[in-house]
Amino acid sequence: MISRRQVLVGGLTLAALAATTRPALASPPAVDQRLAELERANNVFIGVFAADVDSGATVAHRAQDTFAMCSTFKGYAAGCVLQRVGRGELSLDRRVFVDPADILSNSPRSQQRAGTEMTLDELCQAAVQVSDNTAANLILETLGGPQTITAFARSIGDDRSRLDRTEIALNSAVPGDPRDTSTPEALGGGYRSLLVGDVLAPPQRLLLEQWLRANETSAIRPALPPGWASADKTGSGDYGTTNDVGVLYGPEGRRVVLAIMTRTAGDDPTAPNNRALIGEITSAVLPAVLA
Repeated sequence: MISRRQVLVGGLTLAALAATTRPALASPPAVDQRLAELERANNVFIGVFAADVDSGATVAHRAQDTFAMCSTFKGYAAGCVLQRVGRGELSLDRRVFVDPADILSNSPRSQQRAGTEMTLDELCQAAVQVSDNTAANLILETLGGPQTITAFARSIGDDRSRLDRTEIALNSAVPGDPRDTSTPEALGGGYRSLLVGDVLAPPQRLLLEQWLRANETSAIRPALPPGWASADKTGSGDYGTTNDVGVLYGPEGRRVVLAIMTRTAGDDPTAPNNRALIGEITSAVLPAVLA
């Protein structure tokens, strides 16, 4: 991961979200200082991309640095399914056999259905709401494999995210390994395209939002001010990797894209994840992007 740190604030169009490089803009000293403090206190690298959908104001910190995606890819997988459903190429009623031999760790819903079938609807909800790993692999198999997610990312304007492996190997998060990685800016832009753009037809976009609002693993949501909600997906892996990305919905129709990706600054693959840190980052960044 690139270690150089930047905090950017300014206007950004949807087209610019997909760009690889961007000019440095003015840094809000308070946000810069707070994120630097959090990095030092927790011995981590913090990547952030936040954008007010309507005003275009942004805050970014290591936004173009590479981090492991881990389970945040599951939002893309569900979005890819829904895009095909909208085109009449798939049905959410399609049934998929859950082989007991394929059950992985952290598969709370599919494990209960081992030896039976689950619909694509059930698999997508399991994958994005409780991060069910077996459900995610069954979705990948239905779609054509990890490379399908990479192609889907490119099709929605995300030129950095790539998926190379399946669960649970994709969570190895080895520093410098380009496999199964993204950047906060690219991943945030992709979720923006899915949840507030026109990548999905309105019925499928609403369904994805509803699925993600029902996410039971959100680390962003507890830190939101009263009146705010989130449609987001978490991800965690080795080297302390802890991520959360999605769209925040506030009073009077406010919408903010927020992508947070973190990992240890050390070289310990067993470094613990830090969900509480995601909340602290949210509390530091949201007021700045809304100001």
